[in-house]
Amino acid sequence: MSRRHENLDQFRGYYLHPKFWPLWLWFSLLWLVGRLPLVAIRALGTGTGLLVYKVAKSRRRVTLRNLELCFPEKSGQEREQIAKDSFASGGMALWESGLIWFGSHSRMRKMHKIIGLEHLEREPGQAILMLGMHNACLEMTYGPLALQHRMKILFRVHNNPFWEYVAQKGRNRYNLTLISNKRVGQFVQHLSEGETGLIAADHDLGRKNSIFVPFFGIQTATVTTPSTLASASDAKVVFSCGYRTETGYTIEIKPLDNFPSDDIEADIVRFSALVEAHVREHPGEYIWMHRRFKTRPEGEECLYKKK
Repeated sequence: MSRRHENLDQFRGYYLHPKFWPLWLWFSLLWLVGRLPLVAIRALGTGTGLLVYKVAKSRRRVTLRNLELCFPEKSGQEREQIAKDSFASGGMALWESGLIWFGSHSRMRKMHKIIGLEHLEREPGQAILMLGMHNACLEMTYGPLALQHRMKILFRVHNNPFWEYVAQKGRNRYNLTLISNKRVGQFVQHLSEGETGLIAADHDLGRKNSIFVPFFGIQTATVTTPSTLASASDAKVVFSCGYRTETGYTIEIKPLDNFPSDDIEADIVRFSALVEAHVREHPGEYIWMHRRFKTRPEGEECLYKKK
């Protein structure tokens, strides 16, 4: 078994190798930052994000292009402010790792509000599939939720095994079990056993297993996973989205009746519309720096200029 797919929450002796020492220092710093008041963590995160906005020209360019495509009705100044807010949110997420991985459960509960928790009630043995999205506060909202409702999350494994080890240990404290997106069969097995699973399917992963559906009026490559996993597991499906508030974090859970239907395309159109509606409400919380529209229908030109 390759190191990339070994048991990620088991300590390995090679993590003591000098090449990992910078990460040891980083995680120690995160531990310390996690003890700060939330307002200080957010201030630090905002500063970090705005610094990245200034120096990461490629990411900034992609972000502004995405916002130009999605919000043509807004002025350039308005889109630039959303871009800065998005980078600031990403900076907060970086430092919030110290809070979620190393902080106390009681502190997290006090910061966390759940709207629609009753929609996670189910019949004995029935699975629940939660459809989420890539907001910057993704981890800060689902971690505390898992204290009340254990869940499995399908995710992309980090390239650095030591980073993944520490992250997994921190997340496991919240009854969160992360499953590599290379092991979809294992994820479906958990669902078939009546557990709760979460996927965030709003990134462009190429043509494979994707169809083109509208997102902000643009035909966008979107994986069919929400519909196919729901069909394979016969799960109850809910849509969930999280966002920051002045004093903490809120996650909303909304039921999706008749999902999946007998029309996969209609299902994915519906999912994409839910993501769009939430992004319109909280545009600065969305992760805009990835090329959401990189895969184009046959014959269409790339929407991102090469520089």
